[in-house]
Amino acid sequence: METDSQEIVNSFVDQYGLTRGQVIAEIEKTFSSMLSRWHQKNVIAMFTEGHLQALAYEQDAGGRIIQTPVDLARMRGWNTIRRIIEQNLGKAACLDEVARLKRLEHQVFWGEIVRKNGRALQVEIPIEPGQVIMATCLLQHIGRHERDSLLAGQCRAFHLRRVDPVSLNGTPRTRVLVDRVSKHLVSGLLQSRLDGVKVTCRKRYVGRKSFVGTDRFIPRRIILETARELGEHIQVKVQR
Repeated sequence: METDSQEIVNSFVDQYGLTRGQVIAEIEKTFSSMLSRWHQKNVIAMFTEGHLQALAYEQDAGGRIIQTPVDLARMRGWNTIRRIIEQNLGKAACLDEVARLKRLEHQVFWGEIVRKNGRALQVEIPIEPGQVIMATCLLQHIGRHERDSLLAGQCRAFHLRRVDPVSLNGTPRTRVLVDRVSKHLVSGLLQSRLDGVKVTCRKRYVGRKSFVGTDRFIPRRIILETARELGEHIQVKVQR
């Protein structure tokens, strides 16, 4: 890493998908912390006109604050600092993604099953144009009536159950869990086919029957399409 760090900032922005402000703040924070520890005094690092500069602050015998520039060009330990910056940026990028995806919890999405093993499905879900996420659907979150029939290559509806940050071999990752057993899946599927209709799934017996309340009439075609997707009967009651 060099003191003229604009190229490095740009590479970090591209690599981690963060804003320039987030990357610059993380670099300044990491340099300030590490230099303060190494020099045993308070050091503040900041970008000035495209260059990273650092100033050390300490009191002299008279109690005055002395400000001394830190020569970054001759400093050792660049690889250590860069490694820490990359770790922190990875965490920041993960938390940033988790915060964005958290807003989508309990919504319904269509996704393609790309893998299936003895404990889970791996599902590719396009959450918006140009952005696809990989989600996990544990077999325990699938009704027994369809565990054997769900196969790779199928496109099915899923309820976005939970989004969390996790660590995989020390690397921050975003874990997205989906399911096919939630009441939200029933109401969400119906709601997605309707305009301005309030739908609530009051009770669901997965693979058997769901009881739905709505504030107006729902076309039978929509009810049957949703029932076929879920493999269960749906009883709708209009509640005035």
